[in-house]
Amino acid sequence: MDQNNLPMPINSNTKSSKWAENICYILIIIFNLSTWIDLNSVWIELPLIINSAPERWTLPSTLSLVISFANIFPLIVVVLRWKLGKRFSEIPYIYIIIIVGIIACCSIGLFWDYTTCFFGAERSVSLIGAVFALAMLDCTSSLVFCDYMRHFKAKYLHAKFFGESLTGILPIFIALAQGVGGEAQCIMNNVTLHVQPIYSEPRFSVSTFFFLISGIIALSLISFMALRFTSIMKLANADDQHCQQTSIESYEKLLVTKENSSESEKRSLSAPNSMTQKEFFILQTSNVVNSAFVFGCLPTLVTYSLLPYGQKAFYYCNILFPISYPLAALYGLIRPTISTFWIIISSICGCLICAFIIAVAFQSPCPIWADTLHGGIIIIAAWCFSSFILAYVRVASGNRIKLAWKKDNGLFYYGLSIQIGIIFGVVPMYFLINIYQLLKERQPCDIYCF
Repeated sequence: MDQNNLPMPINSNTKSSKWAENICYILIIIFNLSTWIDLNSVWIELPLIINSAPERWTLPSTLSLVISFANIFPLIVVVLRWKLGKRFSEIPYIYIIIIVGIIACCSIGLFWDYTTCFFGAERSVSLIGAVFALAMLDCTSSLVFCDYMRHFKAKYLHAKFFGESLTGILPIFIALAQGVGGEAQCIMNNVTLHVQPIYSEPRFSVSTFFFLISGIIALSLISFMALRFTSIMKLANADDQHCQQTSIESYEKLLVTKENSSESEKRSLSAPNSMTQKEFFILQTSNVVNSAFVFGCLPTLVTYSLLPYGQKAFYYCNILFPISYPLAALYGLIRPTISTFWIIISSICGCLICAFIIAVAFQSPCPIWADTLHGGIIIIAAWCFSSFILAYVRVASGNRIKLAWKKDNGLFYYGLSIQIGIIFGVVPMYFLINIYQLLKERQPCDIYCF
């Protein structure tokens, strides 16, 4: 028999390597679930928490300010990284973030509705304290989790973005099973002869919700330990240290867009690390501005922009809004990045939609189209579209920095720019809402907008 006609043997190493790559990708996704899932869960549960909290409509702005104050811990990490240089290790901080996250979520489950007299008024001290702990950890995760991804090849960065995007969508499934709840029914009190609100109950409590979230974070810890203490990274050949130079073919696939196809030949002849300092500064600046709007301003105004359209509008927006990030991450699989010009244009469009939401909030308690179905649909659509656009800009910017920035600290500063943007967005809004009281809330069972 002719030896040349024999079938080629199947390479078992190739099969095992592909299997290992898939497992490594999944582990990175699960590991990154612990980044923001706890804080996202707090926002998703706000329709139920607000009715029991003494702060009522001002609670989101208070929590947003607390989250901003928590950025002191990331600043400490930044200083340590500058001082220690290559001796800095993000591993201990990741363990702290995940383990304390589990404990804090369980604390919210136990004490979310406890109030304490503080500065002469009842306040949700237990809830605010637990959120501060979670924020301190989650804000730091933007730095150290991004920094940890420098150990992996560029193709695994999308697993980080996708896992982070699921931190919004997984609590949604739990919230859907939980049901709406919190709708006020105005009942006449036969004793006082006054109308008083009676709020509907969900299928299970806020406490049960947060215990389930704690379980998801525990899975994240297990995944991180699997990445650290098993040979999965070696089997998948995922360690970026073994392959610092990205191949020209993969770089062109990820970085070259249809709009700049005329430049593809020039890039293919040069090294992949070709981002200029000006481009790097533009990407980081857009990240600061976008984060100020979508992560800073909007969360503080969630009650004022949505509750004038009804409890269901508030509930469904909290359900649909977090889905925008996963959709943006999925779109990032098709188009991993875009040119600097389109990043700027997309940022402007997303911020303009955010500005519309802010304008609606400042018209509370009687904004345009209040108490109408089409008004609720429009404001929910605005929340979702702004999140999708700015989330995709974030993914595209992160991919470009990972692939083209010539230094290994690009993703670290990329994560830092997010936290700076949040501070710029939250602090002014807190003063406008809580100190100057420029926004007005509705009282249950009162009639408005007539």
